[in-house]
Amino acid sequence: MKVATLVDFFDRLYPFALAEEWDNVGLIVGDSKADVSGVLFCLDVTHDVLDEAIAEQCNVLVTHHPLIFRAVKRINAAELQGGLIAKALKHGIHLVSLHTNLDSAAGGLNDTLCESLELVDTKPLVDSGHERFFKLAVFVPPDHADKVRAALCAQGAGVIGNYEQCTFSTPGQGTFLPVEGRTNPFSGTPGKLEHASEVRLEVILRREIAGRVIGALHEAHPYEEVAYDLVPLHNKEKGTGLARIGRLETPEPFSEFVKRVQALGILVTRVLGDDAKPIRKVALCSGAGADFLPNAISAGADVYLTAEIKHHLGLAAAHKGMALVETDHYTLEQLHWPKLAKLITGQHQDLKTKVSERGPELWRRP
Repeated sequence: MKVATLVDFFDRLYPFALAEEWDNVGLIVGDSKADVSGVLFCLDVTHDVLDEAIAEQCNVLVTHHPLIFRAVKRINAAELQGGLIAKALKHGIHLVSLHTNLDSAAGGLNDTLCESLELVDTKPLVDSGHERFFKLAVFVPPDHADKVRAALCAQGAGVIGNYEQCTFSTPGQGTFLPVEGRTNPFSGTPGKLEHASEVRLEVILRREIAGRVIGALHEAHPYEEVAYDLVPLHNKEKGTGLARIGRLETPEPFSEFVKRVQALGILVTRVLGDDAKPIRKVALCSGAGADFLPNAISAGADVYLTAEIKHHLGLAAAHKGMALVETDHYTLEQLHWPKLAKLITGQHQDLKTKVSERGPELWRRP
C-alpha cells in the first residue's frame, strides 16, 4: 500500500473537508508515493513516539493533533517542532493528522466516546456548517450509460448515507454540429447538424473527490468533447458536526455517571454538581471543548463532559444547574485508536497496525 492510498482511506472515513478552517489535516510530513510498512496511532508526535515507530518498523504515524498547525518559517532541529520534523524525515516516517475532521465525522472520535458511554439517540451538538457536495450531470449515449455510471461510482461518487451507487438518469435528445476539419465525432458527420438520443446521468459526490471523478468520466465517456454540469449543493452531511448530545436509557445519579466515565480509563480532574442529581441527557466534546458549554446549556443537557474547562464557564453551568465533568485531554481522546486500527486491518489484513504505548499522558493521578 502507498501512503497516498492510506491517506485516501482516512479521507473516505473522516473527510478532510470536515476539518475547521484553522486546522491542518491529512499528510503533514512525508511522501505520498512511499510504501507503507506499518501504522502507529497516537495523540501527539513526540520523540518517544517516533522512537517507538522506528523500533516497531511503522513508517506512518497517525496522530490526532497535527505537528504543524501554522506556516513553518524555519526548521531548527534544536527546537521541539523542528527536531521532530527532522527526525521523522531522517527515518522516513510519514506524519498524518486526523483532527477536527475526526471530531466532526460520523463514526469519529466523539461518536466513539458516545458508544463507550452507552449513549443513545446521539446527534451533533454543534452544526459544523460544512456544505461539501456537488451534483454531477453528464450527457451520454444510452449504450454507454452503464459504463460511465460504473466509472463514476468506482471513484466514490453516488454515496448517500449508507447507500452506494445512487444515480438518476433521464432520456432525452441532444443536438450538435461537428465543425468540418476540426472534429472527429463519435457519431454524426462533420458539417451536418445531428440529433442524438442521450441519457442525462446525475450523481452526487463529495467536493474533495471531484477531480478524480471527473478524470474517470473523461476516461469512460466515448465523446470527443464531454458535456457535463458540476453544481455545488447546500446539502449538509447527516450526523456530522462538533461535539455530541445524547441520553442514557436509564437515568442515574451524577456520582454514578462520573464512575461510568472513570471506568473507561478517563482521568477525571474536576466535577461540578450535586452527586444525587439525576443524569439522563449528556453532552460531550472530545478534547478541549469548553467553548461549546453554552451549546450544552441551550440543548438542556444535564451534564457536559469535556477537558480543560475555564472557571467562568463553571460559574455559568452552576447558574443553569448543569453538572460538569472535566477530564484531562489525553485520556479523553485515546478511545478511538483501537477502533480505527481494527477498521484498517479489516480491509488490509497484511498491514501492521499498533496503538502507541508511549502517549503523552502529561498529567497523572496523585
